[in-house]
Amino acid sequence: MFFRTNALRRLSGVFALLVVCMVVALATFQVSHKAHAQSSGNFQASTISINQYTLPGGDIDPWGTAVDSKGNVWVAVPGCNAAPTCPTNTPPGRLAVFNPTTNQWINVYQLPNGYTQALFLAFDKQGMVWFALPMANAIGRFNPTNHTFQKWTVPTASSGPWDVAIDGNGNVWFTEHYTNEIGRFNPTNHTFIKVQTPATNSQPYGITVDASNNVWFTENNPSVALIAEYTTAGKLLEYKIRNSYNSALTPHLITLDHSGNVWWSEGFAGMLGKLKISSAVPGTNSGVKEFAYPISGSSGTHTSGIGVDSTGLIWFDDALQDTVGYFALSTKTWKINNTLPSNSHPHDGLTVDKSNRIWFDEEFANSLGKAV
Repeated sequence: MFFRTNALRRLSGVFALLVVCMVVALATFQVSHKAHAQSSGNFQASTISINQYTLPGGDIDPWGTAVDSKGNVWVAVPGCNAAPTCPTNTPPGRLAVFNPTTNQWINVYQLPNGYTQALFLAFDKQGMVWFALPMANAIGRFNPTNHTFQKWTVPTASSGPWDVAIDGNGNVWFTEHYTNEIGRFNPTNHTFIKVQTPATNSQPYGITVDASNNVWFTENNPSVALIAEYTTAGKLLEYKIRNSYNSALTPHLITLDHSGNVWWSEGFAGMLGKLKISSAVPGTNSGVKEFAYPISGSSGTHTSGIGVDSTGLIWFDDALQDTVGYFALSTKTWKINNTLPSNSHPHDGLTVDKSNRIWFDEEFANSLGKAV
């Protein structure tokens, strides 16, 4: 009995030590691999199906995407990698239109001379296509009915109008990525207003509008790295993502879930961020959680596109990992498809349509991708 008791004690001690070592090793890996992640969740093998559709006419570098009222997918094709500008000799970009029923490209519209390149797209209630022209410092519009273009110069010189969103009154909101401003354009009287952030080089990037017409946008500069809200009362509120600086934290695009909470992609940090509105306190990171997803290899990570489907799944893409996937908040589960071609670079153009098809640009593969 004494021998069995001591043996059991020794085995228990070895087992306990082994468990402690495993826990410490796992904790060390998680901290070093994804510092600041509040919840990484579980990874499951992907059942995501991917289709790819090569751009027509040899077009290159697709960027933003949007879906019209008929379900057609529109793609902004600047013909260059705006990082953050294009060479001055780059020809004007195009707008390409894809029919998901026939899986065919049905139109390509050439931007006129002087319009440079469109990066992001948004539709208003009349079916007009709006886009920003950062190199022309202008806001543009395309009428799909009569095939006419118009543009209006943004008052702030060299502001770099970037992402666009339409509010419930038809106003066009846009970030000014080269500065510290967002802007609003009124299509009725053709007037602009601008809203400045306190930081002089905040580099606003993604923008969206909630159901109450409050405008949300990201401040992309890692030395700033804030989520901002411009309210209908004319107040600018800013929310911290973290309380400390991290050079990898470059919030990119931004969206809303079905509960009105705010989500964003975190660029080189390899995470998605969420702001729970009911817990949000301006000037703090109260209500903020970050979710780290699995990455592989040494190519780095660049999370950019983000969208929410009708079931509440948070879809995203990673340009450096060449992956598309989703995060299920209810189960803290990730599913990721990593079968895209190497250096296909899925980037800013991720959109979810009414049929829960996920459309995304493959910038360096010159293709439109579909995930289902």
